[in-house]
Amino acid sequence: MRALVFFLVVVSVVGQIPARAQVPDAQSAVSDPDFSGIYEGAPTIIEPDVYPLTAEGERAHDVYDPLIGDPRQTDDCAPESMPAILWAGTLNTMRIYLEGDTIAMHLEHGGTVRSIHMVGAEPSTDEPHTELGYSLGSWSGDVLTIETTHLAGGVVFTNRGYPVSPEARLTERYWREAGKNLQMELLIDDPVNFLQPVKLAREWLWAPDEQVIPWNCVSLGPRDAEPDIDELRRLLNQQ
Repeated sequence: MRALVFFLVVVSVVGQIPARAQVPDAQSAVSDPDFSGIYEGAPTIIEPDVYPLTAEGERAHDVYDPLIGDPRQTDDCAPESMPAILWAGTLNTMRIYLEGDTIAMHLEHGGTVRSIHMVGAEPSTDEPHTELGYSLGSWSGDVLTIETTHLAGGVVFTNRGYPVSPEARLTERYWREAGKNLQMELLIDDPVNFLQPVKLAREWLWAPDEQVIPWNCVSLGPRDAEPDIDELRRLLNQQ
């Protein structure tokens, strides 16, 4: 029995990134803007018509079963992973804020907090591979670029796969076009699974009146397990 209701990502498949999602010319922009605030992910996700899978990528995609491959099917509180967290939930609320020499991205889904190192702190030689990986950010004019490596591996979308290997490099770019909405472009460079880098995009809508609600997760075990009545009572008593 599941403790949480998960929403499937609403995906709009478009053959190419439209003109509005092109990274602006950094030469004409000011340096180091502040993207702090609260945003909601727009429901439309732009992705390729066809993913250029390698033979290994095709094999991994063909055998992927979300009822087995998604760790939340057996543990409701399993940590989110990159890049799947970028599309988790139909409208995923995100708060961006500064924390010392890092930019923090707190995504409501899973209570996930990403730390973007902004002072050239390259990962150490023994940096572990984790679900979120190691993210290094930089400004070029008003464009924030985030390079993420040291991933544990996973998938692009938990509900339908497309594999991401531990050797993958993710490049995110964020910028504003009008108002305070953020445009996001993601490039997945993973020679293990893709014949060429894969580009996706979405918009993050400025939502200053929203809040990132605490993700108080209670795991009731696998979806086909008998309900834990004592745990359900404890959960209800916390409300």
